[in-house]
Amino acid sequence: MLRLDVFGGLTLLDRDGHHVAPQRRRLALLALLATAGDRGTSRDKLIGYLWPESAAENARHALEQLLYSLRRQVPGGLILGTDPLRLDPDKVSSDLADFGSRTAQGDLAGAVALYRGPFLDGFYLSDAPEFERWTERERARLAGEYARALRTLAEQARSDGKHTAEVDYRRQLAAADPLGEKAATELVRGLAESGDWVGASRAAREYQSRVRGELPGVPVRDLEALLERLREERRPDEAGGSAGRYVVERELGRGSAAIVYLARDRRYDRSVALKVLRPELATATDARRFRLEISILARLYHPHILQLYDSGVMPPGPGPAGLFYVMPYVRGESLRQRLGREVQLPIEDAVAIARTVADALAYAHAQGVIHRDVRPKNILLEAGHALVADFGIAAVLEAAGGERLSAAGIVLGVPEYSSPEQGAGGSALDGRTDIYSLGCVLYEMLTADPPFTGATRAAVFARHRSDPPSPLRTVRPDVPPGVERAVLRALAKRPEERFLTAAEFAAALGRDFRPTRMI
Repeated sequence: MLRLDVFGGLTLLDRDGHHVAPQRRRLALLALLATAGDRGTSRDKLIGYLWPESAAENARHALEQLLYSLRRQVPGGLILGTDPLRLDPDKVSSDLADFGSRTAQGDLAGAVALYRGPFLDGFYLSDAPEFERWTERERARLAGEYARALRTLAEQARSDGKHTAEVDYRRQLAAADPLGEKAATELVRGLAESGDWVGASRAAREYQSRVRGELPGVPVRDLEALLERLREERRPDEAGGSAGRYVVERELGRGSAAIVYLARDRRYDRSVALKVLRPELATATDARRFRLEISILARLYHPHILQLYDSGVMPPGPGPAGLFYVMPYVRGESLRQRLGREVQLPIEDAVAIARTVADALAYAHAQGVIHRDVRPKNILLEAGHALVADFGIAAVLEAAGGERLSAAGIVLGVPEYSSPEQGAGGSALDGRTDIYSLGCVLYEMLTADPPFTGATRAAVFARHRSDPPSPLRTVRPDVPPGVERAVLRALAKRPEERFLTAAEFAAALGRDFRPTRMI
């Protein structure tokens, strides 16, 4: 079986992938027959394409000689029929035939993967003008089919929220038509909607530079209109409600997902914590979906949930830029900071904090919101109260980033506090994953260490799945038996073996042990 490839050039390969090198006119004949497919091509048409200026008798003789030489070069022959002629599909396959069949079957992704460049790119016959004109027509036709397939795939990816795939298809469209304003505009829009403002600006500048260099004086009105609209959307709003409402004062800290700043909310003249997503997360996150998901979290009202005030996009400038969300500024400390200072907490404090967090989780779970990132850093302590921060942000980022996060190698969550099902990459998580995480946090408050640690993320996840936690009272004998039973049940490997709700966990913690003082 030979392989004839016509996209990006014209080559004939044997079954071992070695080039078979017939002279150029024989390759041209094979390309003509491959394009005709099962219907074949008449001898008169082949003569008209390959020997347009030869006398009829001489041209027929030349065709016979060409067919004869092909039969000698390839035992058994490659061509069927007498008139019309067609390629024997049992002897030679082609990327063109595969492209057509995949397109007909609706496998557009498979079809575009076969398109490695323009039809017969770089191949020509100097004394066959009709062949050259035919090549140009076929090249344009196939390029159009390729572009339509890419556009369809891009729109499907956009509707499915798969922004990595959409931008990739948009890039391929723009590369196939480097001076096409529509392709450039769609790429810039796709990048901007995914939150990659830097990439969108760069793509726009590169296209404008190409047009100025190759088509001087030609306007690019659609792209310029899009850029103006994007600038309007990103321009600070002095009246409030967007990025211009917040004045950054100083950096407070950096986490795996965001950089946290102390900022002044000019609308209400108050201090807030402004969290700007790290560039790799912002680039992988769809800004529209991010805002939508954030608006859902903003409706959570509970005394032990740190309220989410606002979200938006900080425009490029001297300060931080990118997707952000805003929460109250807590002047206390995080549970992580307290554990770093005290190592083991008094049992009364540990249980009080756990019950408070469980109460907040129970409320959120009833609203259909899962935290997915319960850990000491996200539990804040102020004026004797515990507040759960960043509620549902991990779920927001996964919903708004989807496959882009995976493609970029971004993993959300900390393995020491992740449930076995979360560590396994499960998407259908429920409130019991938060119960497990809170069990890990309480275990650490009581013993100074999480139940499972390891040298790598994979090692920690593996221990969560298979190792039993050490009994609490072997590490800290004064832990009440009821508290130990509750923690170990919260840390059950299978979700169905844990508490059904966070409220049940809180009740179990208080059944045999009731704290008598504030946190």
